[in-house]
Parts: sequence; C-alpha cells; structure tokens
Amino acid sequence: KQWYQRRVRGGINAEYGNLHKIPGNFVMVERGECSFVEKIARCEEAGAVGVIVYDNNPDNRSNLVAMIDDDRGVDITIPSLFIVGSDGFHIRRALERNFLESAIIKRSYKHDVRP
Repeated sequence: KQWYQRRVRGGINAEYGNLHKIPGNFVMVERGECSFVEKIARCEEAGAVGVIVYDNNPDNRSNLVAMIDDDRGVDITIPSLFIVGSDGFHIRRALERNFLESAIIKRSYKHDVRP
C-alpha cells in the first residue's frame, strides 16, 4: 500500500490534486483545525484504508495524544494512529527533500496472517 502525506486542515477537500490516489491507501495528516474524528472520517470518505495523524508540534518527541471521540455519532471503520510531531515532521521533510508526495511502505511477513 502507499500512503499520502497531506496537511489536511479541516479534512480532505478538492484543493489537493491527488485525491484520486487516496482510495485504497493510507494517508498521513497533520493534527489541527478539526477533531480527530472529523479528520479521519473525511479521509475514509475519500477512500483511505487507514490514517496516520502526526502532531502539529515538530518539537514534540514524546507526548502522545489520545484521539478521543467527539460525540458526533460518526462511524469510522478504518484504523488510525497518532505519532509524535518530531516523527511526523521527519517523514514530511524526507518526502519534501526528495520532491515526493507519497511513499511506498513494503512489509514482508514471515508468519501467516490469519483473521
């Protein structure tokens, strides 16, 4: 799967020219501007199969944030996780330095994965 790094302010919207690449992939988005639930729901609506949210503080190296429900009753069915800002910005800078908007994460499994 590929994942796409986007600064999603308020969620996925038409200002990004690569929305057609999101379906079936993981998306990495920056924290801020809206609730975690709304941000992840918008990514899911755009077709993402998972979301990585990184903190909007690049100096945050250790404080993890609980991505809590905002009680709006929005159903989210895709996995999501939070990473510290220093990790998120490190990934983002690596993509920008290499003029990339996406990266492929390959994982080889040594064990059978069964539901």
